[in-house]
Amino acid sequence: MKKILLALLIFGTGFINWQCSGDRAAEQQALDTNVTPVRIMTLSPRLFSEYLEITGTVEARNHIQIIVEEGGIVHHIVRDKGSLVKKGDTLIVLENKMIEAGYKESTAALHQAELDYKSMKVIYEKRAISENEYLAAQYGFERARAAYDLAKARYDKLFIKAPLTGYVNNRFYDVGSYAMPMTPIVDFMDNAVMKISAGVAERFLNDIRIGTPVEISFDAYPDLKMKSEVSFINRSIDPLSRSFQVEIEIPNPGRKLAPQMIANLKLLRRSYQDRIVIPMDAVIESEQGRFVFVAENAHARKVPVQLLVIYEDSVLVNGLDAGKALIVTGQQELTHGDSLLIVRD
Repeated sequence: MKKILLALLIFGTGFINWQCSGDRAAEQQALDTNVTPVRIMTLSPRLFSEYLEITGTVEARNHIQIIVEEGGIVHHIVRDKGSLVKKGDTLIVLENKMIEAGYKESTAALHQAELDYKSMKVIYEKRAISENEYLAAQYGFERARAAYDLAKARYDKLFIKAPLTGYVNNRFYDVGSYAMPMTPIVDFMDNAVMKISAGVAERFLNDIRIGTPVEISFDAYPDLKMKSEVSFINRSIDPLSRSFQVEIEIPNPGRKLAPQMIANLKLLRRSYQDRIVIPMDAVIESEQGRFVFVAENAHARKVPVQLLVIYEDSVLVNGLDAGKALIVTGQQELTHGDSLLIVRD
């Protein structure tokens, strides 16, 4: 029995030594062959777009201050600040007794002049008065109507009305105070449509034109993404910032965009059709220039490239053809002619 156990122990020790020597031999063989594992992408022409990314400021399309044209005491506030109103709605009523009295007087005078004119017309048609008397009545009626129109225009100015549909943003006079002529009484904002103003560096003046597509996002509303186009370009360069102003009009969904919000803009500079675009990480810099590695027959081949346009982590290049297997992982460890092990995802 002891002899059998001794024989098994000797056999097991020999097997383990043989197995370890086999593993070391396999490792050494892998090192000797110098095979580098890499990942590749097959090149194919595609669309490549280059964008200019800037920030802009949101403004209301129409943001105005309604001016007091006829002075008066603030008698009644019909629609206060914060109200959404329609065009023509009365916002504030002013009281001015002199203007009101003048309007009533002109109304009465117009009625009297109209009555006199109609009477004179009947009499004139019967040839009972001269033409001069008839014309005097006619001109008196026209003069009374002009005076009435003037008085009514002044009286109507006591009713401050909304010029557009929008919000009463602020009010500058309280009830009982005297509103001075030619001073603002209401800050009014039409925010159904907003505009975004942004400054663009002068070197991009030839790239941006009316109709240039724009992608828009907002820090305040991360889920709100919009597309629009440039609607205005100021061709005058700001001498301090060396930039020119552009505007983009956009709808205001739910009227939730507010003036002075920040908008993130991506303006399309150029688009390239059917071009070779590669990841920027695939490009290697050297003293001799820029190059990439492609896989050919399980070996690495060094290919010089020219970078034409860079945007974010992609680059449009010259020097590569469609169908080539570009090495995108492991290229930093390669030299020309190295054997490759293509790793599939």
